[in-house]
Amino acid sequence: MPRVGLQHLAVGRVPEVRQLLRELEAVASGAGAFKLVLGAYGAGKTFLLALARQAALAQNFLVADADLGPGLRLTGEGKGLATYRELLARLSSTARPEGGALPALLDRWAEAVRDRAVGSLPTAPSGRTPALAAAVNRELARHLGALSQAAGGPAFAAVLRIYFEAALAGEDERAAASVRWLRGEMRSAAEARAALGVPGLGATDTDWYDRLRLLARLAHQAGYAGLVVVLDEAVHLYRLAQPQARASNYEVVLRLLNATLQGDAPHLAVYLAGPPEMLSDPYRGLVADPALKSRLAPNELADAAHRDLAQPVLQVQPLDPSELLALLQKVMAVHRAYYGASRLGAEHAAAFLKALLARPGASRHLTAREAVRGFLHLCNLVQQHADLDVTDLLQRAAAATPLAEGDNERFVTIS
Repeated sequence: MPRVGLQHLAVGRVPEVRQLLRELEAVASGAGAFKLVLGAYGAGKTFLLALARQAALAQNFLVADADLGPGLRLTGEGKGLATYRELLARLSSTARPEGGALPALLDRWAEAVRDRAVGSLPTAPSGRTPALAAAVNRELARHLGALSQAAGGPAFAAVLRIYFEAALAGEDERAAASVRWLRGEMRSAAEARAALGVPGLGATDTDWYDRLRLLARLAHQAGYAGLVVVLDEAVHLYRLAQPQARASNYEVVLRLLNATLQGDAPHLAVYLAGPPEMLSDPYRGLVADPALKSRLAPNELADAAHRDLAQPVLQVQPLDPSELLALLQKVMAVHRAYYGASRLGAEHAAAFLKALLARPGASRHLTAREAVRGFLHLCNLVQQHADLDVTDLLQRAAAATPLAEGDNERFVTIS
């Protein structure tokens, strides 16, 4: 999934995007947000999350994203901590869209503390005066005091103070050790104590999500709108074979949900994406947990024509044929802009989709993902081989595009 230029491919999803933008505005004002984004295979969950990520960066949020998998979970066997480390490594800003933004966040926070200290003085100081030093200490204590009140806050604030003082004194090794602690990279409590003189690790497998809440507050203190966390491929939590392992991971989901929606995680938005059965399966899904079942229950007054998008659960609906055609036309336009003139036109996109929908089972098993992939294969060959007959190739491409088999609930339905 590309990280830039998504607006050139966006089709539909207007109500969903509007709701996400409204929630980002609330998060920037101090609220928390949680969205469980559900959709069938190929329905566009990852694309919607990518749009949300792009919008968040444009609105001055920090964004951390990760794809859950066999080695990245929410807790258990050190895999929760591995997820935290992945999120911190991929922490992004507009200036660093590819990740690695933690050091820049810390520098910006330290600069904000100093700037506010200078602003608190009646006149601008010339050099480092005692009055400025006292103002900096007061401002630093105020910022750290706000952070230390949250879970895990005292140690977090202590390390931030160490970083601030080390950066000011040019103690690079001590500042680097602070960054390692914040990233959860200390191998033992003894190492953290020896390097920084603080008890405990920067994050553990059972409390790393508390660090996300602190990082969101830190981001706001540094002048950002907040922190957006995107966790895709949550189907791997649903697939966990051991019931206790699933329950432990679902407990983290519950904690994140409670924290964001009950006011305990200001300036933090969490997006978690998976298939519909991850919620609805009464034995393995989130509804197997009574607390999650209650909190994620749908609005009983809503229906297909009147959806409640403000709920914690966002169901990604499949694209209808007209939207799918618009998507293919956008794909063709982007392809032409990159590779140059093509013999394909709007009529060919329409003919390709018509041929796809005419295949037996396409109404139940065709996914937008496979339709786009098949059309791109067509675009590539037409652009590279002038001797190919477009009409013949179009029919061959439509016939070769895979139609997924299996449980219909996993796939896009085109009526």
